[in-house]
Amino acid sequence: MQISHLIFLIHPCCYEPIDAETIRRDGFQLYLNREEEVKAKWLAELDDSAAETLYVQLGGPAYLTDAAATSLGANHALSLKFPFPDNQDLDVYYQGLVAEIRAHLQAHGLVLDAETVTSELWGESFEGCVPGYGGAFAQYLALQQAPKMRYEMTVYDSRFLHMPRRLETLAIAESDVEAWLFECHDGTSAVTFQSRSTAQWLDERRLCLRLHDRKHQITDKLGHTVWPEAPWSKGKPELEHEVAVPMKEWISRWVRGIGTNFEGFRDVIGAARIE
Repeated sequence: MQISHLIFLIHPCCYEPIDAETIRRDGFQLYLNREEEVKAKWLAELDDSAAETLYVQLGGPAYLTDAAATSLGANHALSLKFPFPDNQDLDVYYQGLVAEIRAHLQAHGLVLDAETVTSELWGESFEGCVPGYGGAFAQYLALQQAPKMRYEMTVYDSRFLHMPRRLETLAIAESDVEAWLFECHDGTSAVTFQSRSTAQWLDERRLCLRLHDRKHQITDKLGHTVWPEAPWSKGKPELEHEVAVPMKEWISRWVRGIGTNFEGFRDVIGAARIE
């Protein structure tokens, strides 16, 4: 049978095994609630998926793979088992995972055309493992159609993504990189960049932006400022800077718009380029 579509579910249900006291103490309830919501969507959409779909799960509980097997057929549901190497060599790991997918296809008489097959990304986290492994699967399987990130099927790590006012995506010119722009609940803006067809943790390309040191910050997922080194304060000159950050670092980085409206922020991000 020809496989026309792939669903990659990455590291699902991270919060589910955590005990209630730890959830309360560490403030994880928001993430657990999101996880429960998207899990219900995963299960519902599996029931509606086409017969030519292959479901590939990396990590997480076996009952999700079992549910996929019930919805799609046992031959169309795969839980990857290749071990993470002791030396943390990502190239070896990606090759092992993709070899496991290819072996499953061959063992069950399934055919995948890398030129035409479509794919989508679900799981945890939106700005971490999902794009990281999604781009790796695309690169190592040589998929010619870039996987689609399904934000509504993911759990985020960044608390400021809770209840955003709006969300847009922008394609960065002459690249496989997508910018994900959010107008946050408090009116500030946030953007992260994701390699869609490239293994992002191995991606040395630099994304270049022109940022204003009063209006913009680069932060980690917890909101800690990475750039500029010292905060702007009243009386200091307001300067624009050419900032270049390797794509592999955007897995855990955001640009925050703190002194500009969403439209102005979008203009800055639209001028980004890849070197």
